[in-house]
Amino acid sequence: MDASQDPSLYETLKASYADANTQKMSLGKYGYQRDDELSNDNQQVYYNPIKQKIIYDVAGTHNLNDVGTDLYLAAGHLKDTRRYQEAAATLQKAKDKYHPKETVGAGHSLGGAVVGYLPVDKSYTLDKGATVGQSIAPTEHAYRTRGDAVSALNSTAKRMTTLANPTKPVRTGNPFLDFAGSVLQAHNVSNVRGQPIFV
Repeated sequence: MDASQDPSLYETLKASYADANTQKMSLGKYGYQRDDELSNDNQQVYYNPIKQKIIYDVAGTHNLNDVGTDLYLAAGHLKDTRRYQEAAATLQKAKDKYHPKETVGAGHSLGGAVVGYLPVDKSYTLDKGATVGQSIAPTEHAYRTRGDAVSALNSTAKRMTTLANPTKPVRTGNPFLDFAGSVLQAHNVSNVRGQPIFV
């Protein structure tokens, strides 16, 4: 890999759900170093000393605590949650530590909702959770997969790009399972694999 390139949105979001060693390898090949002190399962700080750039990667729902956060998000109170406050505090620590020229946020699902509120220079979100009437910041590159239920309330927002769903419909013969399977497929990070979107 060319260290002057940036990782794709797919690689970045996939890394947010991976273990620390996989995260280091995934973005390390682009010259980004994972800050082990500031990173955890919820968010990861990567710094590229040549570019003086931070990539702040926030994972989506991945544990039982996040289910409660999802409920706060649905009610329009994401900023009142521990998850958001932890993410905002960690980002500030990263900025104070590195004094970057540029800070980029990336997040999927709940992570996209968190990133959408953070003070970054630009952000990339996929299938972010949203409430009715929620706007998209001018610095946000917002994407959703056609058929994704989590981002449905944000589907008509200005600056939202809806991508084709590359998966085949689920066909089990059971209408409930078919619907549930198709919804889950539409919310998968792998749907942006191969898309020329770079963070």
